Amino acid sequence: MNTVLSLRQQFPMLSLATNAQDDWIYFDNAATSHKPESVIQSASTFYRLQNANVHRGSYPLAASTTAEFEAVRAKVARFIGAREAKEIVFTRGATESINLLAHCLAMRHLQPGDEIVLSALEHHANIVPWQQIAEQYQLVIKVIPLDAQGILDLTALDRVITSKTAVVSVAQVSNAFGNINPVKSIFARARQVNAITVLDGAQAVSHFSVDVQQLGCDFYLFSGHKMFAPTGVGVLYGKYALLDSLPPYQTGGEMIKQVSFAGSTFQSAPLKFEAGTANIQGVLGLGAAIDWLSQHTGVAYQRHEQQLYTKLCDGLRDIPGVHFWGDVQNSVPVLSFTVDGIHHQDLATLLADKKIAVRAGHHCAMPAMQALGIEGTIRVSLAVYNHLHEVERFVFALKQVLQQLQQDETDLTALPEINNIAHNVQQAKSWDDKYRQIMLAGKSLTKIDSSKKIPAYEVSGCESQVWLESQQTAGIFEFSADSNSKIVRGLLAIVLAAVNKHSAETIRQFDLTNYLRELGLNRHLSPSRTNGLLAVIEQINRMTQGES
Repeated sequence: MNTVLSLRQQFPMLSLATNAQDDWIYFDNAATSHKPESVIQSASTFYRLQNANVHRGSYPLAASTTAEFEAVRAKVARFIGAREAKEIVFTRGATESINLLAHCLAMRHLQPGDEIVLSALEHHANIVPWQQIAEQYQLVIKVIPLDAQGILDLTALDRVITSKTAVVSVAQVSNAFGNINPVKSIFARARQVNAITVLDGAQAVSHFSVDVQQLGCDFYLFSGHKMFAPTGVGVLYGKYALLDSLPPYQTGGEMIKQVSFAGSTFQSAPLKFEAGTANIQGVLGLGAAIDWLSQHTGVAYQRHEQQLYTKLCDGLRDIPGVHFWGDVQNSVPVLSFTVDGIHHQDLATLLADKKIAVRAGHHCAMPAMQALGIEGTIRVSLAVYNHLHEVERFVFALKQVLQQLQQDETDLTALPEINNIAHNVQQAKSWDDKYRQIMLAGKSLTKIDSSKKIPAYEVSGCESQVWLESQQTAGIFEFSADSNSKIVRGLLAIVLAAVNKHSAETIRQFDLTNYLRELGLNRHLSPSRTNGLLAVIEQINRMTQGES
């Protein structure tokens, strides 16, 4: 794509990143996309020149801002093929849109015993809200299963979607694997039983055009921040008669017709779902993002994304032990993979040290990971502003990291004395030296028996699974810990070296933040990794409660 460089220059976060090896590579676009200058400028323009509340004031500034706000509603309708602007509700994002639907559909359209069908690929945001209302309203959750690769098993549709099905809610594109799901087939079956259909388009709208009429869904929803718009704004589309039949989700200013202490009446959709002051700059930024997409999407856009994805897949296929998950042949440019014998968090940590941003973990899709028997994956998610040379650099870096991790299995043989662990880490000057000491520390860690790797021993709040147990003799505590991540095992050993063989009172005085700073680890650990270690210390302190 010859225009990638000029397109990239429109994104301030990326405009300096061309071929310089010191630049970060951003491959976490499925989590959130960067914003073009036009979107950023829209927020600045609003606060500098347009700041007035919408739908309320009669003075010219309020009227003009309201007109522009409502123009975005019409723009969104055209963007997704809605019949009219009043079918568009502005929300805080896809998560709020699903919560709104689950709550309101349960109040108006669902009866005890009705079934809600989800897929095993869903993001937690399209699972937990339905679980909550199912518990409250005595509903039943059923699930379209996966095959062994992580692709929806359509042979199960007739068994899962039945005459009792009231709602079918699925993702158009899997956030965890990138699969473009066969939603037309799923919804065709749903229509046979007159079920309400909900489609989560959060991962779709930035990659290809969407037409809700062709998709045949009753509701469609997405977030702005994954399609180059600001955070905190999203869209809920609904066929108007069905949308307007729903009760309000929240109540307050603007969504009412009349209020008295005898009772209140409400506006029609969409305003009855937009209580309070809107995220005005977010909506205007969403409009700017749609304008940007309208100018740049097309054959060349999709061709470039496909070139990036093909190069990525080809590069990783040459690496022994790499396993792809999901429907690689029918996907947006998102690739989710594991490597035999290597923990995904270890890969992500070492890739981050090489200034490559990828996502590691369950990607808010724990049921999918559980169904496949894996703990998590590395997810590489690409966007149109990424370069082919970035893919090449990523593949090269991944090979280096894997070689480093695999060498550690044979090279790290001289285990440190437990009393020397912290000293060795502190004396190591470079990250490479500190990393080696972390890996050595992990090898010296006394592991927990596999029979105890159960929820009762698991520490919540860690990036990777961590199990912790304690023993106490005459008021002195000894802790054992384990993790599937080699780096986390090393960090656990470093922490336990400071708290083991001490009294409860001494342990409670331990300052993890200062300890990591003294060892020179604080600047190398991500906030989430540090928070995980803090969770371990909190669990240790709970284990010592009652002792002094």
